[in-house]
Amino acid sequence: MRKKPKVVVVGSGIIGASVAFSCLNLGAEVVVLEQNKLGGAASSSSFGWINASFAETPAYFKLRNAAVHAFRNLKEEIDLNDSVRWRGTLWWEDSGLELKKQFSDLVERGYTAKLLHEDEIKSREPNLKDVPKEAIYTPFEGAAEADRVALAMLNKLSNQGGKVIAGCKVEGVKSKKGRLFSVQTDIGEIFCDKLTLATGAAAQNVLLGFDWTLPMKNKKGLIVQTSPVPNLINHVLMTNDVHFKQNADGTLTIGEIFSEELNKNKVALDLASDVLLRTSRKLDFSENFIPTSIKIGTRPVPIDGFPVVGEIEGYKGVYVAVMHSGVTLAPLVGQLLALEMLKTSQSPLLEDFRPNRFAK
Repeated sequence: MRKKPKVVVVGSGIIGASVAFSCLNLGAEVVVLEQNKLGGAASSSSFGWINASFAETPAYFKLRNAAVHAFRNLKEEIDLNDSVRWRGTLWWEDSGLELKKQFSDLVERGYTAKLLHEDEIKSREPNLKDVPKEAIYTPFEGAAEADRVALAMLNKLSNQGGKVIAGCKVEGVKSKKGRLFSVQTDIGEIFCDKLTLATGAAAQNVLLGFDWTLPMKNKKGLIVQTSPVPNLINHVLMTNDVHFKQNADGTLTIGEIFSEELNKNKVALDLASDVLLRTSRKLDFSENFIPTSIKIGTRPVPIDGFPVVGEIEGYKGVYVAVMHSGVTLAPLVGQLLALEMLKTSQSPLLEDFRPNRFAK
């Protein structure tokens, strides 16, 4: 009987969980290593928008568009309960000619979108007080509670014979004979045939015995969760100054990504109060929103803004999967990378996103 290939995945966020789950589905022995909380640091502080609306290049749009469809099919494999909701998006981060240009670009790419006017927006969102003159409606998009999705994958992986180890710090990698690796951790040595680094923002950190790091331009983001409120909004709302959605349990998730360094004198509560105030001005709701969770997380963003997926040049059998928009991309990237690792099947969708573009 042929021995199963052994895969170690470092990182238990939605990307790492998806890669691990897909490898298990292809018959591998899988071990997931996580230094911190299971579900991943970035995933637990993610807004969770599933979309292909913002894609700077045709190749990135194709990848993201395929990823939205892959995410929709995930329910056939995993019980997601109510952690994913497909309610569409209304967005007006820009206005006027810029918004119309974004809309025409989406239509030209074949993406399902509609330009709504003020009365149509009000009809779809009757509790919206600050109604824009125009907004783009993308009906096939959704939102996920990313850490819950990751945990659902990890739970099924564990139930089907995979291994998940939390509180395990990876310190280095040693190459053994042939294509066998020794992963050095603070709880001992773990051997494997294939290794995937899905370490998010930490991909810029150096591992001993491994002369490769990923250049990053990570960004800080704020996520505020409120206590449950009556049904207020029907879509993911991406407005000109704040993003928010309502979850199945009635809670609101409100998000903002900071393009510049945070003011060190501003504490998380001040930042949260600011986004809650902006949100309350947009909704017809007489009560105050009560924050139950405030998180300032680091968004993993490779230096050129695009995903980095594939085998690392000079380290055969070692792969990386790091990206912004990881929530949208996770199920598809997990499937494609697993096929590449275990079946040597390379997808053209990943061609523009290989790590060798950063080769020195």
